[in-house]
Amino acid sequence: FFSHMRRALSRGWRAGCRHQLRATSNTTSSPLPPFWIIDSTLREGEQFATADFTTDDRMYIAMNLDKMGVDYIELANPAASETAYQDLSKIASLGLQAKILTHTRCAMNDVKLAVDSGVDGVNVYMATSPILAEHSHGKAIHEIIKIAEEVINYVKDAGKEIRFSCEDTFRSNIDDALLIYKSVGELGVNRIGIADTVGIATPMQVQDIVGRVREVLDPSVGIEFHTHNDVGGCISNALVALHAGATHIDTCVLGIGERNGITPLGGFLARMYTLDQEAIQSRYNLRLLAHLEKYVAQVADITIPFNNFVTGSCAFTHKAGVHTKAVISNPKAYEILDPEDFGVSRRVQLVHRLTGWNVMAARAQELNLNIPTDKLKVMTQTLKNLSDERQFSTEELDRILINLAAGSREHGTFVTIGDQAEKAADPIQAKINADTLAEEVTKAVDLSVRESGSDQQEVTMPFAILQCVGHLFDKMIVNSIIDLAVDSPCDYKVMSINPAQKNESLSSITVKVMHQEEEEIERLKNQMSALVKVHEGAADCVLLELAKFSARPTIHNKYLQVSGHLFDKPMFNKILDVLSVSNVDFEVQTMQVGANDDAVSVCVLKVSHTKKELLSKVVTLIQRVVAELEGSMTEISSVEPPPLQDRGDYSYVVA
Repeated sequence: FFSHMRRALSRGWRAGCRHQLRATSNTTSSPLPPFWIIDSTLREGEQFATADFTTDDRMYIAMNLDKMGVDYIELANPAASETAYQDLSKIASLGLQAKILTHTRCAMNDVKLAVDSGVDGVNVYMATSPILAEHSHGKAIHEIIKIAEEVINYVKDAGKEIRFSCEDTFRSNIDDALLIYKSVGELGVNRIGIADTVGIATPMQVQDIVGRVREVLDPSVGIEFHTHNDVGGCISNALVALHAGATHIDTCVLGIGERNGITPLGGFLARMYTLDQEAIQSRYNLRLLAHLEKYVAQVADITIPFNNFVTGSCAFTHKAGVHTKAVISNPKAYEILDPEDFGVSRRVQLVHRLTGWNVMAARAQELNLNIPTDKLKVMTQTLKNLSDERQFSTEELDRILINLAAGSREHGTFVTIGDQAEKAADPIQAKINADTLAEEVTKAVDLSVRESGSDQQEVTMPFAILQCVGHLFDKMIVNSIIDLAVDSPCDYKVMSINPAQKNESLSSITVKVMHQEEEEIERLKNQMSALVKVHEGAADCVLLELAKFSARPTIHNKYLQVSGHLFDKPMFNKILDVLSVSNVDFEVQTMQVGANDDAVSVCVLKVSHTKKELLSKVVTLIQRVVAELEGSMTEISSVEPPPLQDRGDYSYVVA
């Protein structure tokens, strides 16, 4: 049966050479059943509790889903609002390779809007379970089929794909559902939809229902499977559905959706990757997954869970001694997925009470340090004991290893040859040697802790606050800026986005970028600056650096109040130029923009550095710029405003 089905699919039962190619690539020699992904982040995902996507969010997500290689992108009902219709039309006109679908009620008013929007297909549904049917349309089975016939014929006549779904299939009367599916299949739908609307189905039920539906349909009719995650098991149920005869799986980025959401795109791809790594890698751009999930998490105001499939902070983290030893030797010992294929990194947790000396030896080898095995074993035990009292970072461990490698060799030590240890013949001498080693390790640890400055106040991670101003949405500059931030090693936070209120007005986006290495922040700033430069003429845009904080401890601060026509001259931009090229920390603390052309604007700057002389020179340069442009500058008292991270709005330039 399945070989017959694969042959039917490989003949291209749906239009589009891209999809035909994918169907034919699923040969009987592959353990993968033939399947297509319908990503519903922009429909089901919009129903997630904290999701509130803008037009630009939707366009950016759609473009990245397309780059990643999903087959279909499903959007919300265009009848929901004018914005829903406009956004659907915009995305349908982008010319993406993925087919664009919309999800509507099985009602002519909705479907006509959907067809007019320019989509490739329409996914319609009607409730068929007694509990939902009673509280929604109240129609009998024969009435549902009659309504579906009119809608299906209309969509087919318009040259669009059509799917009909029984909402809440697994709580419907199975005989009623089979009758509906058989009837709409004979009407010529491209797909029918089986929906586990409340996440109640078990794998055995999925196997049974999907298999029975497959039996009443022509092989040319696809089966779309939609399952919710209320009690877990989405990914397993999706795989079971495919083996039972389903052809299309609904997913969402991070699995977001109504209540607990639906099948996560990343988790589903990871599952299929384990069945045929080569096929999935050739078909999907897996390295885009982390980027896309970060973006969706940002705009949906959620944190990616630590145990998220593939991209969670602990997905490729190894801690136990046995595990770390094996992973260092061969990652496949404890990893079924290769993190590099997904664009993420493996992390071996080095110092804790479960660690083993083999891990320390491997780290020493990475640092090209020659440390005898006996030293490493004593050091490991010392750190295991200390780790119950405090945590050690990888940087601290590296310092300990370096100090240990540079330590004294005046006393004898155990010599390791192969797996055998040559011990001192004299037990008393052996005890002296062991005590000496322990003392040497303790000194190395103490020295490293002092060097790390653990007893000093914790220094905040270096950061910069960058603001781009211009016609950002016309040229998709906002998306490109966020793309640069996501692709960089820097952490980032979008502090504000201010879209223009009128076509001629300017927009702004303010981004905080953070990294331990200031060079990475500077590199990202330069990339953003180059991007803005390209669009400078067409989009009237400029990149401003509103704040910079370095890793060094700051001692001296100056607070400057600058008044004048800051933006007409433009005085403000020249002040920021001076600060950006100077080796000082700075922050634009407050900004009061003049109410009209005649009024002056006032800003307060905080400038900081460890060297008072350098700080004074920078202040003098700013004073010169202000004077040349007929402004005034005054040093004010050092009464600091709320901490930078606690203040949300930095969009000073565009009111």
